[in-house]
Amino acid sequence: MLKAGALYFSIVIAFFIAIISASLIMLAAHYRNSYLKNIRYQRLTTNIESGVVYALAKEGISAEPETIDLYGDSIDSLSVEMKPWGIYPLAVIKSFILQDTLKRAMLIGQQPDKTVLYLSDENRPLSVNGQTKITGNALLPKSGIRQSYAEGKPYEGSELVYGGTIANSSPSLLPLTENVLKSITNFLDSTTWKKRGFTQPISFTVSFLDSTKYIRLPLIANLSDIQLKGNVILYADSIVQISATAQLDGVQIYAPVIKVASGFKGRCQLFARDSVIVGKQTVFNYPSVIGVIRTESSIDQPKIQLGQQSIFNGVIFSFEKTRTPMQTMISLDKGCILKGEVYSTGFIKVSKEVKIIGKTSCNTFVMQTPATLYENFLIDVTLNRNELSNYYLSSPLFNRSKKQVLQWLE
Repeated sequence: MLKAGALYFSIVIAFFIAIISASLIMLAAHYRNSYLKNIRYQRLTTNIESGVVYALAKEGISAEPETIDLYGDSIDSLSVEMKPWGIYPLAVIKSFILQDTLKRAMLIGQQPDKTVLYLSDENRPLSVNGQTKITGNALLPKSGIRQSYAEGKPYEGSELVYGGTIANSSPSLLPLTENVLKSITNFLDSTTWKKRGFTQPISFTVSFLDSTKYIRLPLIANLSDIQLKGNVILYADSIVQISATAQLDGVQIYAPVIKVASGFKGRCQLFARDSVIVGKQTVFNYPSVIGVIRTESSIDQPKIQLGQQSIFNGVIFSFEKTRTPMQTMISLDKGCILKGEVYSTGFIKVSKEVKIIGKTSCNTFVMQTPATLYENFLIDVTLNRNELSNYYLSSPLFNRSKKQVLQWLE
């Protein structure tokens, strides 16, 4: 006959054994779930990478997200949405297995060509003077390039073009991609926004994995002491003034006229139908864009002006479909540095000490000195394609070369 103490001791031992057994079972289940979760995550990551490859290979923009059953088993699926974001395609990729989802967003760029200068052939040569230096492959009028004597000094270089070849250009510039221009022009059309009420913008961040936030600005909008980041598009019916205290990162702005105050620093895409005027000592980080497109509502000569000592990383372009007497103009003031591409279907007005690292395309150069207005003259200007970073990617606005990931987005 067992004593009561022995029975009590047996119950206690059994209790502890049950607790240890239950703990081991729970621990095993936890590790199993973690293992399965890690396997699903790895599989989702692999699927996302497949989605990135698919998006880079895909042609055009889709109106609706495209859903793909990767393996035909209705388990692994991809959703790929391609839409324009300014002059770049924006891809939003979602990979999902049952309730698990992984998302990524990216801007897509394209490899730029190796051309430093494309000057359309208007039967006038390009004249270089002073400390001008052109480095890279150049496409120039049949009349060529020549040394000139201006402002009491000759051309100081030993070669006319360094580290590249010279070929003949055509009477017109290489055309821009129609569907990219159409997307921007639609946003510049005021009828696109008439159904949207005016909104006073406040500081916020919108993920590119979420829906786009549209803001219609009041008349003569002043963006001051504001932080806007991400998936945001702003539109105005008149002037937009951007102060030096505004913090813009990745957003787009459409308006007839955009004015940027001296000292501004940010990254954005600015589009206008009349003018974009940028103050002195501004800094635009890559990939920024400034574009002016002539429409039926534009002024006589749409223009872009970049103030003295400004640094711009990205693309500056002006466009008109039909050539007019008052062609579009891009003006780069003294000491400006542009890393990327500048394209004008009209004039590019350059001042001394301007440096363009990348590609320049225009019909005519204009240079203003205190004494004279020169056409197709470059005085103390640097054009260098070879210094452009190997990581720089262009836009499908200019070419249809190999696509690559330009920027991963939040």
